[in-house]
Amino acid sequence: SSGINAEYGRGLWGGSKCRDGPCQTLRSCDCVGDECSAADNYADQYRDHVRTICPPGGGLAAFIGEGIGGMGAALQQTKGFYNKVYDITKEYGGLNIMDEVQTGFGRLGSHYWGFEYHGVMPDIITAAKSIGNGFPLAMCATSPEIAEAFANSSLHFNTFGGNALQCAAGLATLEAIEEDGLQENCAVVGTHFLEGFNKLRTKHEIVGDCRGKGLFMAMEFVTDKASNNPLPVYHIMALLEALKDRRIIFGRGGLFGNCIRIQPPMCVTKEDADYTLAALDAVLTEYAEGKLDVESFNPNK
Repeated sequence: SSGINAEYGRGLWGGSKCRDGPCQTLRSCDCVGDECSAADNYADQYRDHVRTICPPGGGLAAFIGEGIGGMGAALQQTKGFYNKVYDITKEYGGLNIMDEVQTGFGRLGSHYWGFEYHGVMPDIITAAKSIGNGFPLAMCATSPEIAEAFANSSLHFNTFGGNALQCAAGLATLEAIEEDGLQENCAVVGTHFLEGFNKLRTKHEIVGDCRGKGLFMAMEFVTDKASNNPLPVYHIMALLEALKDRRIIFGRGGLFGNCIRIQPPMCVTKEDADYTLAALDAVLTEYAEGKLDVESFNPNK
């Protein structure tokens, strides 16, 4: 079951003091210091949700979450949310699983893993993509007790598990991350990127929430800041096409499909960031001046 969105840009609670990172949401909140009342509210919502689907005191299989939401466009959970949710999961007999496919291996800059970023210890960690630097590789790490349960089950097998070629690619990737200082680069260049996002948000009316950590970033587009209504998807497609003409390719995501997802190679430089920010600025300016052929992307025409 899914449905909890502990993100304060559009969630029920939270605001400008609930997020860790250079970019804060424009909504205000009454949180003080590291105490986040929004995290308490979202945790209570999660407890109520679990209570409706599980018998008293047990029956929950697992809670699965990302260090930062990927397809949701860098959705950052409120500070302290995971600590509270992990405790609730245990109360109901469940396991806590952290999906590190996009957040793992230093991309967040400040931490190597998403679970470290949140200060929790999951029962199971899943990871892929960055672990092989483009080579097809994935992993699952867990405790001896859970691993033994899998080993004793006839329902689980892995044809290519432990493949020597994949393992060699993974080891080489880990060495490159350390030797090239890529985690630190994510922190430095990512902060530079996000500070640039803040400037673009101040300048352009259609730039809504900006968020991210390290080189895990997103920018939301709205019709205007006052209403915060999502910019129509075909407008986003026009923006992406104009950016592509400037040799910049972004992914798209978010609940309404109105966000660009930016997770560049961990070796990008500040010069790369400046080029990207300048391209974004130019395209957004052209959009505001009506110079983009937006209607050619309208599916209803």
